[in-house]
Amino acid sequence: MPDHLSDPKLKPELILICRVNPSFNAVKEVRTSLQNILQTSVDYLDFCQASLMLVRDGKDLVCWHASRDGEGKTSEAKPHENRCSQLNDYLSIAENRQNKKLLESLSPVISTTLPVLLKAGDPVGTMEIGIFNTDYPSGQYMLAKAVSLGRHMADIIQESLFRRQKDRHLRKLAVWLELVNTISSTLDIRQVLHIVTQLTADLFSARSCIYLLNEEDKTLIPAVAVGSYDPDLKKKFKALKGAKLFPGIKQAIKTEQPVIVTPQNITRQLPREIIDDFAYSWVLLVPILSKGKTIGIMQTDRLLESGGFESDEIEIIFAIARATAVAMENAKLIETLGQKEQLLHQLVNKLTTAQEDERKRLAADLHDGIIQSLIAIWYRLQRIASSEAAESQKWHSEITDVTNVLSEQIQEVRRILYDLRPIILDNYGLIPAVEAHVYNISEKNNLPIKLEVKGEKQRLASNIEVTLFRILQEALTNVIKHADATKVKVRLDIEDVEVNLSIEDNGTGINTVFTETPQLQNRLGLASIQERALMLGGVCNIHSGPGKGTKINVSIPI
Repeated sequence: MPDHLSDPKLKPELILICRVNPSFNAVKEVRTSLQNILQTSVDYLDFCQASLMLVRDGKDLVCWHASRDGEGKTSEAKPHENRCSQLNDYLSIAENRQNKKLLESLSPVISTTLPVLLKAGDPVGTMEIGIFNTDYPSGQYMLAKAVSLGRHMADIIQESLFRRQKDRHLRKLAVWLELVNTISSTLDIRQVLHIVTQLTADLFSARSCIYLLNEEDKTLIPAVAVGSYDPDLKKKFKALKGAKLFPGIKQAIKTEQPVIVTPQNITRQLPREIIDDFAYSWVLLVPILSKGKTIGIMQTDRLLESGGFESDEIEIIFAIARATAVAMENAKLIETLGQKEQLLHQLVNKLTTAQEDERKRLAADLHDGIIQSLIAIWYRLQRIASSEAAESQKWHSEITDVTNVLSEQIQEVRRILYDLRPIILDNYGLIPAVEAHVYNISEKNNLPIKLEVKGEKQRLASNIEVTLFRILQEALTNVIKHADATKVKVRLDIEDVEVNLSIEDNGTGINTVFTETPQLQNRLGLASIQERALMLGGVCNIHSGPGKGTKINVSIPI
């Protein structure tokens, strides 16, 4: 939880608007349950106030309120009552009733929507969820919890109708369709996990939780738990972070099939302390499979007297787990694309800034160095040209000085041109350019650099040569600026189908999280290296660690 949520000055508020068919008449049946859930949101979920507004076209708005002091109609609820009145005024205008996003009229900090199915043949209703009176990062954190809460409320509203239906399979199908609609409507992984666990718990009258798996050390990451988990149980659930995999979970991972834990085999499938802490009897462990591997476990459990799980229930929960995996992959893909887009924006800004900085440096070099020297040479040559022939001998030393100055400026021009684009790269190719650059960097910075070159000294495509040379430049620049290295090894290997370049140093290294693409905005030099390789269909792997140096491997197809 963000630290600032505990600040007593912040009073985050939750508003839920459920829009249903006018034929819905079960308000009295659900009133107590919805009021209790609202009160739970302010007692346990960090909200100071919460309101649910039920909208039915052609009928009065129904509002429920709850505040942290436990009273639903105290002065603390006034802001919510005012928003209820504001929404009533908004809906009094006929054209506003067609607006699918009623919550926008109340200006939430952050919001989302959920579908609500009430009756076969009716249009799908919606539940809008909004967070108020807080900052955006806190709103994002609290929205995931609010979505689970909203899903539970929607299920209660639906249950008031579904319980009248005799066909239980039709009811489960309707809820299954609702699940698909719901998880496809959000791209937030946290919301996906809260939604599916809440739906599973409500549909099967059970507790439900999801564990993600830490691939590095094969331990559990408790993600979300809903159902009759009181605050003490939730603390115990969160305390399972880093716990070793239970035998039943190992079996689910190995077989990629649901594992049914019964009162008879429970001590073989779960640790005794876990059984005692959570009072487990009947437990279903279902793998969440993605791209051929298990990324998490969906767990559903029931009381001893429930009699366990029927085969169709197991199949539905397994299907929910499969849909969850797809939703998680989609959400992760969208998140990665968003981070990638942000990174590209930063790289473009860096490129633009670097270009302008280079132009300023070039202008300063030309103005303060070459231009001033050329002007001085011009004046001195004017003096020589206007002198008498008899005095030519005394200008001999002056001409010698002018020649030396011209020689220096010729070298300076060559340096500037080399920095802009090495002529040796265009005229002689990649290997001579790499050899020259490594020699210059080593001499200039007194840094031992070992260079190994393998392969024919053949010319590569111009874009490949330029890309590899710029990668080498960027990598060695990073070494000089950040690595504090005492030796560097550069290896260039030109093969028949690809060319490989590696730069390895014994410097301070970097944190491994910065070698992952989503984090590279913090290391734009490394990001630019990866982007240059990707543009030519290549790959770039960065291996590093604090105090372990850094190794960059780039492979580009020829």
